Amino acid sequence: MQVLGYQTLIELHGCNSKKINNSTLVEVTLLEAAKIANLTVVNTTIHSFSPIGVSGVIVIEESHIAIHTWPEHNYVALDFFTCNDSYNLQEAITFIKGEFEAKTIEQNTIKRGCNLM
Repeated sequence: MQVLGYQTLIELHGCNSKKINNSTLVEVTLLEAAKIANLTVVNTTIHSFSPIGVSGVIVIEESHIAIHTWPEHNYVALDFFTCNDSYNLQEAITFIKGEFEAKTIEQNTIKRGCNLM
């Protein structure tokens, strides 16, 4: 079966609310995670909401990394979309979990573009 991409959905609970509300820290953390996973960064857009919360997308040659934070709930939704499953995402995800001081993590991967033939 041909697969066009893999979307890894991560939910981080019990995060440090100050860290996940800091757009600079979020950006630096995601860029380092991309480096750890051996992904190639093309462009970055990070936005701080008022009064709280951060959303952003890092476009990578392999597809994208997206994040949305809810500091008031100590929660982060994170999405890695890659064109194949050969990247070291697990190490990058573990790094992000540590940086945001998440207490628990949920992770699922979905195969995208499977039924095109």
